[in-house]
Amino acid sequence: MANEFARNIQDASINPSATFALPSALSTSTTSAVIDLGADTYDSERFELELSIPALTSTIAPSTATGGVTYIIESSTTSAFSAVAREIGRKVLVPSGAGIAATTLRARPPSDCERYVRGKVTFAATTTDGSAVVGTLSARF
Repeated sequence: MANEFARNIQDASINPSATFALPSALSTSTTSAVIDLGADTYDSERFELELSIPALTSTIAPSTATGGVTYIIESSTTSAFSAVAREIGRKVLVPSGAGIAATTLRARPPSDCERYVRGKVTFAATTTDGSAVVGTLSARF
């Protein structure tokens, strides 16, 4: 029997996952497409959001980078994200000599989570072009 708490199945109604290219310049951010959780459609205790980013080379994130890369899962009351309501998860990684290893940020939305969620990646001032790398935001049930 599968573990009841293993959140590894992707919902077919949120397929394909929200993929997006990482920033192409230092001190910028890129965001995934918005995932609409619906009006009280999903019980937040039964799924997690997963932001998955492949490894970043030492060219993209050199060991001299001082700020690193920030991975964020955030929510909003509008699909246009005119205002971010809250951060559901955040992870800041500073590169080593080999860049940054592939990283997954998982977060369970709070019970009063806003309807729309997205993933966001922000590069610090000492990173370079990461636009060839694709991140993925998905809901895991």
